[in-house]
Amino acid sequence: MGNPLGKLWHMVGQRKLLLIAFMLAGLFFLAWNERALLHRPSSPSTSIVFHVLPGTTFRSVVFELSRKGVTGYPETLVFWGDLLGIDTNIQAGVYEISPEMSPLKILLDLHNGQKYFYRLTVPEGFTMEQVARRMARLGIGSEKEILSLSSDPVFLKEENIPSTSVEGFLFPDTYFLPKAASAKDVFQMMISRFRTVYQSIQKESPHPPELSEKDLVTLASIVQKETGHPKDMAIVASIFINRLHQHMKLQSDPTVIYALKGRRKLHSRDLRIDSPYNTYRYHGLPPTPIDNPGREALKAVFNPKPVSYLYFISDKHGSQIYSDTLDGQDRAIRKVFREP
Repeated sequence: MGNPLGKLWHMVGQRKLLLIAFMLAGLFFLAWNERALLHRPSSPSTSIVFHVLPGTTFRSVVFELSRKGVTGYPETLVFWGDLLGIDTNIQAGVYEISPEMSPLKILLDLHNGQKYFYRLTVPEGFTMEQVARRMARLGIGSEKEILSLSSDPVFLKEENIPSTSVEGFLFPDTYFLPKAASAKDVFQMMISRFRTVYQSIQKESPHPPELSEKDLVTLASIVQKETGHPKDMAIVASIFINRLHQHMKLQSDPTVIYALKGRRKLHSRDLRIDSPYNTYRYHGLPPTPIDNPGREALKAVFNPKPVSYLYFISDKHGSQIYSDTLDGQDRAIRKVFREP
């Protein structure tokens, strides 16, 4: 029957070995994960600004961090992100990552959103100069440096901007920025937001006008200045498109104001200024957008309301009066000026 005592000692020995193996594996697992979660590689030795765009997957974010030298264990971070539920809920934004931050702290920041230092609000219709002024007040470079970057050919090529400036491609919104953010970081974030909104509207628009991206944005920038009411924007966009099709001048006051560097009060002599932005003097759209249009203005040019109007004028109550003919426009003008 064998020796029962010997068999017992043999079973105890096997269990001890199994227990030791489990303990060693556990210690190795803890050591590996402790290194992956709590220790940073020696590089980068300075803070970096890291962009997380809307819709970016957690895995791609982690591997981008790995390429920047923030972690040497991307697969382990992906594993813990999945285990903790972080992988399905990361916050888009701009993050400042300092050398002192552990990979675990970075993961938690991606989940919770980092504490921000700057709050930049860009209203719809702000010009590039107004954006630069507001950025400079927050300490994100000087106005001169910001404006120089806004028209830098190398930067424009990097960002695929089909214009001579980022004017029109900085989406109006509120942005939260770390203290290390540069003007380039801010522009890239705003351009990324523009691309997201633009492409979303493009997908939802079955029959957009046959205009280039630059021309659509330019037209949207004019519509943005002509009326602040979303209900009027699609009609105003249609009027300008009708005028373009009939080779009529757009005759838009905001384009002249832009040529005059923002001076608000126009005189009849201003309508004769020799500038490519003077749509009373030159046919077609101006060479670039005249401001940074918002979502509703962009939607309006993608989905203009089919109307036969060729003219419009603002009344004194915030609405528009539309006309098919020049006679109708003259009557509307007389009516507006007769009103108290």
